[in-house]
Amino acid sequence: MKNVVEIFDDLFLVKQDMRPGWYYSVFVVFGENNIGIIDTGFENTLVDYVLPLLQGKGRNLCDVDLIVNTHRDGDHIKGNDVFKEKTGASIVAHSLAAEAIPSLDKTMEEGDVMKLGDRLFKVIHTPGHRPGAVCMLDEEHKVIITGDSVCGEKEDLIRMDKNIYIESLRRLLELDVDIMIMSHPFKPAGKNILKGDEIGEMIRASIGIAERL
Repeated sequence: MKNVVEIFDDLFLVKQDMRPGWYYSVFVVFGENNIGIIDTGFENTLVDYVLPLLQGKGRNLCDVDLIVNTHRDGDHIKGNDVFKEKTGASIVAHSLAAEAIPSLDKTMEEGDVMKLGDRLFKVIHTPGHRPGAVCMLDEEHKVIITGDSVCGEKEDLIRMDKNIYIESLRRLLELDVDIMIMSHPFKPAGKNILKGDEIGEMIRASIGIAERL
């Protein structure tokens, strides 16, 4: 299916192009009974991009029960209202993002565990891009979804004190992960699904770029 990347048989990345060479991502986690979503994109993302995936899997919108926003930016939350209307799912984000996301149903904090599909994701609070930015860590399968928390050469996305951002990245280096998935194909990696040594290389490159600011 165009614009869909299968990461595991229950975890999919749905890409929506923003401009040539640049896209944002929504993550769909299939469980036996429920479906979880990480980030919602724009107003047309559900119907044009996510719904065809669900239908192809023989699933219904009512199966979507939980949506996590990794942070407050428009390309991660503008689809919230449509998702909520069409699915009835609860929407969750970090408490520091709550004021900027009026569609939230509840908030989460560092260390909380969210069940998306049949996977458990631990909340890793990673301020730097935004105060309420989080990464979602699946410890069992060693997968982390970072949103915009690791932004490489996009130094304009470091919207807080650079030292806060750097400290968040150093914490990520300590995690045991085999796959890291960013929302955009940030350079120097130039892609958003990283494996093995690519993960540390991208995080360390992001730290180095921030340190030179």
